[in-house]
Amino acid sequence: MDKKIEDIGEFGLIKAIRKYADSTGDIYGIGDDCAIIPDSEKEILVTTDALVKNVHFYENSDPYKLGRKSLAVNISDVCAMAADPKWAFLSLSIEPNTKMDYIDRFIKGFIKMAEEHNIKLLGGDTTKTSVFTINVMLLGINKRNKSIKRGGAHINEDVYVTGKIGCSYAGLRAINAANADKYRDLIEYHINPKPRCDIALQIRGLATAMIDVSDGLIQDCRHICEESSVGMEIDFNKVPFCCTDIVSKQEMLAGGEDYELVFCAKKEYRERIEKIKDVRRIGKTVSKNGVRVVKNGQSMNLAKLGFKHF
Repeated sequence: MDKKIEDIGEFGLIKAIRKYADSTGDIYGIGDDCAIIPDSEKEILVTTDALVKNVHFYENSDPYKLGRKSLAVNISDVCAMAADPKWAFLSLSIEPNTKMDYIDRFIKGFIKMAEEHNIKLLGGDTTKTSVFTINVMLLGINKRNKSIKRGGAHINEDVYVTGKIGCSYAGLRAINAANADKYRDLIEYHINPKPRCDIALQIRGLATAMIDVSDGLIQDCRHICEESSVGMEIDFNKVPFCCTDIVSKQEMLAGGEDYELVFCAKKEYRERIEKIKDVRRIGKTVSKNGVRVVKNGQSMNLAKLGFKHF
């Protein structure tokens, strides 16, 4: 019997597609936050993301902030490779009964986010659909061989994370809570994320591997481990969890959409990195494959942690 997508899951699907990807020579394709197309002095980074109504956002979502978020998640991918985002393409599949005011507010939010990061909107496409869908392609630029990939970590390096982990997931849970007004700050984390380009550029030349936290802290650490052929040991008590009681800390490890950065670096850079505001050392890379989270000397069960679409 033929397998279904739900049988192999999101990452199984990506692996199946990756077998057919043609990344030849210096071109770097599937397996990271962005593809890389180099020339003699620089490299162009390319990423794309789709957001679908009732999968990534609710029907009653604020269109202005949805516009901001649709670009922000792509900016985060480019910055997770320590590159500068530059040019965007926006494609919208729109339900025919959508009010023009909704689209106008969406575009204003998108452009405001673009202006904050000096990004130019250069084109895209529009189509009719039964479910509102947003697709963004973003191009960035970096000096040749300066982009930080997922696959550059080595054994016995430090592991760091920026910001707070779990606030976005807590915000998602809070949206439908009876007392949602109590959690306005958390909801803002979820609907209006802020890419950490500020820190990414500070650690360019220091980090060996990096990724943004979109699938959940543990799942994204696993991505680094798989691409770098290393393992990780994370100290649960050092993770900078969001301060809230709406979700547990263990749930925060898997919540996703934080758009913070996880990165590895050699120990010789520890003093320099720990002076950077909003960066926390949470563990180390090890020889044994996979991610092990230790709490008070005991390993935690991580079997079901990490967001998957299927």
